[in-house]
Amino acid sequence: MASKQFFLKTAPLPDEEPSQYTNLYLRHFGSGMDSIVLTPGQPKFIKGHMDGSRITFNSASHEGRKWGLALRKDGEQYAGWEKVEIVEREGSDKLLFTGGEEGSVKEVLECEEEFAEEKVWKGWMVCDWAHGYPQLFWVTHKLNGELPSFCHRVQIVREML
Repeated sequence: MASKQFFLKTAPLPDEEPSQYTNLYLRHFGSGMDSIVLTPGQPKFIKGHMDGSRITFNSASHEGRKWGLALRKDGEQYAGWEKVEIVEREGSDKLLFTGGEEGSVKEVLECEEEFAEEKVWKGWMVCDWAHGYPQLFWVTHKLNGELPSFCHRVQIVREML
């Protein structure tokens, strides 16, 4: 039986008001780049589903091809955040939805990535970045202090289809 399909979108952190980055859908940037950008409209060509502890995407226009949600790591994550991408034939393990009934807005995407018994993943953030659209990043255990002024912390939730 195939797993249920969904879109991924942003939501405010608990006890925070919605921001300009609330209710935006994660989309593959394309143009030869694997970056994830955020837009107000639902993606037309990719739908996510769980494949064990990975999120994979199928394309309506490219049957048989699969992409995965990949949390990148650049060395020791000294900046405190790293890229998130949608990459063909790849994807990060240890992703899970928590906090609510299946399909509810309260069902939040988290990662159980660990390094030397310390939880590495600390959340998500959106930044006004180089592609002309807000871009998604993951926050690491190395983040000390505040985010840059052009970034904002968010949650990622799924919208069931």
